[in-house]
Amino acid sequence: MATRKLAVDRIKERTKVLGPGTRFAVWFHGCPRKCPGCVALEMNESAEYGSFTPEELSARVLAVPDVEGVTISGGEPFAQDLESMGSFLSAVHDADLSVMAYTGYLREELESDAGKRALLRFVDILVDGPYVESEDHGELWRGSANQRIHCLTDRYACLAEAVEGKKGRPLEFEFGEGLNFSFTGIPPAGFRDRLAERLGQKGLEVKW
Repeated sequence: MATRKLAVDRIKERTKVLGPGTRFAVWFHGCPRKCPGCVALEMNESAEYGSFTPEELSARVLAVPDVEGVTISGGEPFAQDLESMGSFLSAVHDADLSVMAYTGYLREELESDAGKRALLRFVDILVDGPYVESEDHGELWRGSANQRIHCLTDRYACLAEAVEGKKGRPLEFEFGEGLNFSFTGIPPAGFRDRLAERLGQKGLEVKW
């Protein structure tokens, strides 16, 4: 049986704003939840994304030196082909890299589904729950206060209390050719609209 591929919208090889240490970040494409105010709505609805086998994606990760781990987001990582996602995470885990996962599901929902539960054995930090725009108060590593940070292994157990209630979400900007730019991190509520408005005052139109 042919291996099903993983749909990947974006890769950033090194970031320091999505979890502890320097991390390799992968945003998977597609999400069934469509939370109001989601910063990734356009990404999830786009027809433009890459396809990787688990081996191809893990090879991309392992080719980058001096990263502490991988952060997976999206989109919804747990809505991908679960067997392929398991193969990818297993390869990352075997290389002694940590895994931090963002999901719109609750931990209890993942644990009640055998296929999704099987992936949790590779995850060190799980950030769970849907994004709720009215509860977006700038919490560290979270989009809204209802989301929870679960340290599932001993690897980051010491961080659990340290990050609880902590605020501050730095962004990393990267500028490409011409006027193209991208940012990494969890922006504050309304950030994209305010940025588009400010740039519009300078005669620039932002297309996300």
